[in-house]
Amino acid sequence: MPTLLVVTFLLVFYALFTAQNAIVHYKSAVAAERTAFNWSHADSDFATGAYEDGRYEGLYWRLTDDALLQGLFGWGSGEAGDETRDTLGFPGAADPGDRLTLRKLQPAAEALAGSWRGSVGYARGGVRREIEVSAADPAELRPLVLLRGSAAASSEAATPVTEPAEWMRTFDLVRYYTAKAKQEGSGADAYLGKAGSLLGRKANAQWQ
Repeated sequence: MPTLLVVTFLLVFYALFTAQNAIVHYKSAVAAERTAFNWSHADSDFATGAYEDGRYEGLYWRLTDDALLQGLFGWGSGEAGDETRDTLGFPGAADPGDRLTLRKLQPAAEALAGSWRGSVGYARGGVRREIEVSAADPAELRPLVLLRGSAAASSEAATPVTEPAEWMRTFDLVRYYTAKAKQEGSGADAYLGKAGSLLGRKANAQWQ
């Protein structure tokens, strides 16, 4: 009888652990998907994606804050195609300040920070743009800790950022400037630098 009771309680604890794992995974996946869906608008409602009439993102924010074209125009410090990340940890996420990418990650960090710990990040490299969420429940069931060494429910989720219209605009922009740079021959780098400087001024002007 004691053995049967112990096994029964262990099964109950393991069922609770499995359920908590499922909850953490579900909420992490939802947070990643909502962040990716709202990525084109920093002031949209996190749960619904709605935003006030007349409040839109500027046309050129992706050139600098999203750094989507940094490899083409040489704006980044690394090589073209290198992967970079912006990350917010929770709870206690730092103030994003004027960093647009961090402002867009903050709602997800706040939504998950109530009882969990982890991070939400934006990874970009080449054509890859992805929201990554890692979350863990610090509460552990003591009997399972004794058996498994750890009973922390955790999960990682990732969702690509897709913007079909913006992708077509970016593709056309890259194709246009690549063709023009080839025509310049040995002066291609100088031409791309000049074009990047012009687009950078337009991007900065929209926030002034």
